[in-house]
Amino acid sequence: MNKNYMTYPLKYMRITQNYLGTVSHLKHTTGTPKDFPIDDGGKDQGRDAVYCPCDEMKITAIKGYGNSKITNTIWLVSTTPVVTPTFTDIAFMTLTHENDSDLKKLKVGDTFQRGDIICYEGTDGATSNHIHLTSGRGFSNNWQKSTSNAWVITGDTKKPEEVFFIDPSFTTVLSKGGVAFQNLPSNVLGSPVERNVEASQIEVKVDNLRAREEAGLEKKVLGYVQKGIYTYTDKVNVDQYDWYKIENFWIAYSPNWETLYPKVEKEEVVDDSPSVSTPSSPLETPKFIFQAPASKYYKIYLKENAKLYLKDS
Repeated sequence: MNKNYMTYPLKYMRITQNYLGTVSHLKHTTGTPKDFPIDDGGKDQGRDAVYCPCDEMKITAIKGYGNSKITNTIWLVSTTPVVTPTFTDIAFMTLTHENDSDLKKLKVGDTFQRGDIICYEGTDGATSNHIHLTSGRGFSNNWQKSTSNAWVITGDTKKPEEVFFIDPSFTTVLSKGGVAFQNLPSNVLGSPVERNVEASQIEVKVDNLRAREEAGLEKKVLGYVQKGIYTYTDKVNVDQYDWYKIENFWIAYSPNWETLYPKVEKEEVVDDSPSVSTPSSPLETPKFIFQAPASKYYKIYLKENAKLYLKDS
């Protein structure tokens, strides 16, 4: 994973209540300000771990530890910009209901690397093990009361599908709870080059063009092609598409996806100026026409383009 993608932080997604849930979440989305929480129960009724979802996150606030009147909650903010389905920027998430046994090990300023366990699902302020998760763009370290009498997270809160990708190699989806999450983008392939009129080239204009191992709609997808100009080395027609080979993979052509730049053939320069032959050296032997009987001036008439060679006697 070469980009700092923000990925879903549990190994099993089993959303038991989305942000429109009438059990307890609806008031979070109907007042002002608002947030968009989801509850995830993990694989089963046990206590699944919650992992750091990006390259690094730092704890900016911890509330509730040792206080029965406040539900245990952790605020975390990314230390560098992350790539999400809707923005690239600093992002935050909050985790609620973890037990005191988790919070006593943590402090503000603690950092976590991608894949590190932050805490586990818990029952603090809840009747069953789960994590109440919110997220957003930018910084956050507090909550406030909304006009609908809900304690909502401060900051630029976002819907979870706007912040997290699902990494299928990490997270097994049991239930999305009606939330339209996107999968983590596949590998991005290709190294664009400069425009070269002396080469056959194609420009990829969209960011969702599939790169395939061979030409054909059913052939293996290797990833997505980075936008830019490429030199193509082969062309075939398969499955009613023209396919172009760039680098070591194939792409289907459509004028909606790409622009073709055929090789510009050099024009042959034709010199139509009168030819002038230069006699070899020594001078070519001229045809004998006249021999001067005496040393004096003679008039000579020459036709257009005629050549006169003089040879010393």
